[in-house]
Amino acid sequence: MRGQLAKGISVSSTKTRATAKAAFMEALEDRQLLATYYVSPYGNDAKSGTSTTAAWKTISRVNKQTLKAGDKVLFQGGKSFSGGLVVNSNEGGNSYTPVTFSTYGSGRATINSGGVDGLKVLNTAGVHVANLVLNGSGMSYNKTSGIYFGLTASGKKLANVYIKNVEVKNYGARGIEFRINGPGGSSISNVKIEDASVHHNLKGGIEAISMKHNVNKNWTVRRVKAYENPGSKYINSEVTGSGIYLADIDGGIIEHCIAYNNGVNGAAPVGIWVAGSNRITIQYNESYNNKTRTSTDGGGIDLDWDTHNSTVQYNYTHGNYGPGILLCPATNSGTYNTVRYNVSENDGRKNGTGGIQLYGNVQYAKIYNNVVFMSNANGSSAFRAHDLGASGYVPKYTEVRNNIFYTTGGAKVVNLTSGVATKGSLKFYGNAYHATSGFKIQWGTSGYSSLTSWRSAKGQEKLNGVSVGYQGDPKLVKAGYGGTVGNTAALKTALTEYKLQSYSPLINRGVPQPGTLSAVKYDFFGGTSIMGGKYDIGVDEVK
Repeated sequence: MRGQLAKGISVSSTKTRATAKAAFMEALEDRQLLATYYVSPYGNDAKSGTSTTAAWKTISRVNKQTLKAGDKVLFQGGKSFSGGLVVNSNEGGNSYTPVTFSTYGSGRATINSGGVDGLKVLNTAGVHVANLVLNGSGMSYNKTSGIYFGLTASGKKLANVYIKNVEVKNYGARGIEFRINGPGGSSISNVKIEDASVHHNLKGGIEAISMKHNVNKNWTVRRVKAYENPGSKYINSEVTGSGIYLADIDGGIIEHCIAYNNGVNGAAPVGIWVAGSNRITIQYNESYNNKTRTSTDGGGIDLDWDTHNSTVQYNYTHGNYGPGILLCPATNSGTYNTVRYNVSENDGRKNGTGGIQLYGNVQYAKIYNNVVFMSNANGSSAFRAHDLGASGYVPKYTEVRNNIFYTTGGAKVVNLTSGVATKGSLKFYGNAYHATSGFKIQWGTSGYSSLTSWRSAKGQEKLNGVSVGYQGDPKLVKAGYGGTVGNTAALKTALTEYKLQSYSPLINRGVPQPGTLSAVKYDFFGGTSIMGGKYDIGVDEVK
């Protein structure tokens, strides 16, 4: 059979396949082989590092190695290592394949970085960090961060960062910090931080900030404990002492986190807050006992300047110096944000703040089915809206529905400054108001001692010409005794103090929620959000 080989394969076909095979072999030869490097205090830097019996000994040796996508550096669990890890711009992984720092054996390894960053990543990403303790030399001696991602290159789009099961402590800057200072929309996207503990870091727990709003896509912060990050009493030029602060994110979630005892020396810190962001959900968190040394903030949860289309839901705030939940666009803007099914207990311990508070240019906000319990402290109020220092900006086009505002000790139920009362456009529908002593609604320069007189004078609590709302005891199980839960997975079962008793007058007394009836599926306790054909007032849907 001329021009053919056996089995009907032509000579030309054979040559083509041979050429393709050769090209394939050459492509394989160009690929980098992935490596796993081991580090042990019993190792030897002169060895290859590629097995536990040939482990390296020091972080210095790790830093000399150029780490590429797929490489892993594993420290011996339960052991300590001195120095700080550095990943330079010619290293790192990519959007799919990271460089990984973790442990082998039992327990977490400790990186005692002394006066330098525990892990510094510069102008690169594709980095995963897991199962490590990063320990600085103390807030008074260390001036750096535990885990630091710095991006200074212009127009650079990076992705893929995962930080899991780490403890970061004793740093003079932040526990975990992203400083994205590259111009031209530089960004780091697809970032996830889970099961981390960040504490005793001077300037804050977790912080991410960029040069342009909304440039960083798809961030998740989940099951983080951020506590005892005090802030600096010597710094007023920047916010210090926050637990978790994310800025310039488009599409993100902060959930099942606990932030407490932060900010005692800080300027304007908050337990959990975002700014310059879009489409953020903050849910199932407990934020409490956060403080401030200044006249502002120190609150539990905050949607700050230029945050839009975001939701705060199913959270528990208590004992904070500042507001439990704050919408704070100030002179910037904040539009189409939602606050629903949250509990605030005895927030506003300082500076006359509110359990739920609006400040400045809030527009088209929806605030519904929350409970605020407020005992008086320095002129605090259950609900407060103000424009002080906001250059004339006031909350507008905002609806407040189906909330319980419960006060004791003379705290005001509702408190609006004159600018908000005269120029704002807040509408209250279907809320319950109760004061155990001295019922007072402050509407600018006017005060009202009953729901009826306020409704008659200002037209509030009237929906389609029908009087709505309720004044009187809401018959909660044990308002004011929520205390500290300390386990966000248990919020739905532990915080029964804010359930309605079976004979509560608030059952089936609520008005429709903003939007459609199916806007929310669940109440605070995980039950169906509407039963019996009407909403209940508060966070609990009974029947």
